[in-house]
Amino acid sequence: MAYKRHIRNYLLDRKLQLRYTLMMVLLSSVLTAGLGYFWYDQMRTTSRTIEVRALATMSDEDVERIKSEMATQDQMRLVVLVGFGVLFAFMVAGYGIVLTHKVAGPLFKISRYMNDMREGKLGEVYDLRKGDQLRDFYETFKQMHIALRKQAEAEVSTLDEVIASTERHLAQAGPQAGGELARYLDSLREMRDRKTQSLKA
Repeated sequence: MAYKRHIRNYLLDRKLQLRYTLMMVLLSSVLTAGLGYFWYDQMRTTSRTIEVRALATMSDEDVERIKSEMATQDQMRLVVLVGFGVLFAFMVAGYGIVLTHKVAGPLFKISRYMNDMREGKLGEVYDLRKGDQLRDFYETFKQMHIALRKQAEAEVSTLDEVIASTERHLAQAGPQAGGELARYLDSLREMRDRKTQSLKA
């Protein structure tokens, strides 16, 4: 079953994601404003050219009507330009959050696993979600984690063998062989149990 992302979980690292999203929005806004200004200026130049030609061939009443129509069209173009700029900024912000989420997600996951490792927990490491980035980096981390798990499993196996051998020795030696060796055996069992528990965490 595919992992379903929820809107509230898209900002895993607010500082990182919002900083880069803001940079994307500012950059796209500057570019949009520059292109928009160039387009609007060209349209205004066209309007002025039409007005100048109208002055030479039409009556004052027609000229005023054309000026009014050109002014209305210029205002509409400006409204469309500003509206497009605002909409585009929101689209870029949404895309930026989604994009940075696909980077922040793996980093968040690795950070959580590393905190578990610091606490002695070596549970299973699960794969990334579809679309997440940093796959090579995450795979390297996963292989390191698997190697540590295998090492811990080998240590548990060795401890089991030592404990079993010590228990046989104690059984053969009888009750008088207890004492120090029995305490040593208890320590080994505690160590094995801790390592076994760390693999289940």
